[in-house]
Amino acid sequence: MLIGLLAGLGAGAFWGMTFVAPRAVLPYSEVDLAILRYLAFGATSLALMAISPRFRPGNIGLHKTLQALWLGVTGYVTYYVFVAFSVRLSGPAIAPLVIGALPVLLALYGNWQEPVVAWRSLALPLGLIIAGLVVINTATIGATSNPVAQGHVLLGFGLALCALFVWFTYAVSNARAMRAPDAPGALAWTSLQGVGAMVGVLPIVVLAPLLGWSEIPARGFGGADGMRLIAWAVVTGVFGSWIAQYFWTLASKRLPLALSAQLIVSETVFALIYGFAYEARVPYAHEWAGAALLLLGVVIGVRLFTARTATRPA
Repeated sequence: MLIGLLAGLGAGAFWGMTFVAPRAVLPYSEVDLAILRYLAFGATSLALMAISPRFRPGNIGLHKTLQALWLGVTGYVTYYVFVAFSVRLSGPAIAPLVIGALPVLLALYGNWQEPVVAWRSLALPLGLIIAGLVVINTATIGATSNPVAQGHVLLGFGLALCALFVWFTYAVSNARAMRAPDAPGALAWTSLQGVGAMVGVLPIVVLAPLLGWSEIPARGFGGADGMRLIAWAVVTGVFGSWIAQYFWTLASKRLPLALSAQLIVSETVFALIYGFAYEARVPYAHEWAGAALLLLGVVIGVRLFTARTATRPA
């Protein structure tokens, strides 16, 4: 279980970069970053497949191969586009904290599908997580007095809800595949999703310049801005996608969904840390309070599941 816990936390640490990267690559757009990120994800996966059979589909079967490719399209490309535009419209706090509700939804769903702890035991950790989300979201929206800015925040909030839905369906499907009796290997499963993400982003490569979503045709890749875009694309494509997905696959294999779901809060916490570091500021009181409630909820939840596993008969 320890390996699963560490893998889940590691995935959250790398995924947290998703929320600060769109602002770090300005004046390039979120779509520019998404295109290059998932091309890097897919290229890394193809390179690893070429190097070693352990990264290839092998005997996974056609159905699971197609499932992994589809998860790469939806769980990465679709999700990231929603998150990126949400961050641009509403700032660094709203998106990660809306998506931070995912542990609550997944923990409820996971414990319903695979009962591990009593429902009344989950009330405290999930209540703390909900309280943390409410504290930060309410204060952030309330601090915006400009009606136009409020509209942007609300639109960003709506896009974050769309991302939440995509993440939920992805996490459930991924966990179900990894805990099946014929579960595929983590390395091959991760590489297939990388190829799926690359395929999914190809239509955006064509549409982005036509719809004015991309700054690359006008700016190219020259100068410090271009180099910064490429650097962030490589970091988020290799670490924030391939390695993070591999860690999450390990966590999904070794932990019940209701427990691994709560570890997703680490993505929210790391996203906040990266966002505050980028803005070079200390968190406000409500941000401290919200993050503390989130962390406390996860700590209690982990203790519940580890204690239940330790006392379960062999």
